[in-house]
Amino acid sequence: MKHTELESQLARQQDQLAQAVIALSRGTELEAILRHVGELSMALTGARYAMLSYIENNKKLFIPLGMTDEELAKLEGKEPQGIGLLGLMWNQHEVVRINDISAHPKADGFPPDHAAMKTFLGAPIMFEDNVEGVIYLTEKEGDRAFTAIDETNVRTLAAACAIAISNVIHIQQLKSRNAELEQLLIERTGSAVPESMRG
Repeated sequence: MKHTELESQLARQQDQLAQAVIALSRGTELEAILRHVGELSMALTGARYAMLSYIENNKKLFIPLGMTDEELAKLEGKEPQGIGLLGLMWNQHEVVRINDISAHPKADGFPPDHAAMKTFLGAPIMFEDNVEGVIYLTEKEGDRAFTAIDETNVRTLAAACAIAISNVIHIQQLKSRNAELEQLLIERTGSAVPESMRG
């Protein structure tokens, strides 16, 4: 790739990242935010697959991207366990970029019927010292390895995503508290909060 082409590509990526951060800051639906981050990560890095995992109501949930309906059907009930490479992100808070998943000492293998995957790039989604989720990508187009630039982009998106998730959680907590206060008001006075006083 020529120098000017590389500069142009990097400029486009930086613009996409900037737009992504702005969009994430306005998000209010957790799953939609995470799906958006996964799709952007795939577009920026050229990954064929992405997986986002997050915790909701004390349960790990997963958003797979890039797989066909048939591939997803084969994996029904075989969600990742958060050990192996995923454990490095969930538990050790590490960013992982490797060229061959099977050669990594922490690799835990894939369930039967899983799509073939070799290259891997993953990052924890952290707010302060808490892991709110993880994002990982596999199979960069052209059988190429993920680059340091890919890693930087994914780190940036993961950081923006962490702030967005924190905002969503905060909004949900406020709504829940407002609902509790309104119910308390109804119980004490027999009337609801006027519409004009609601946030």
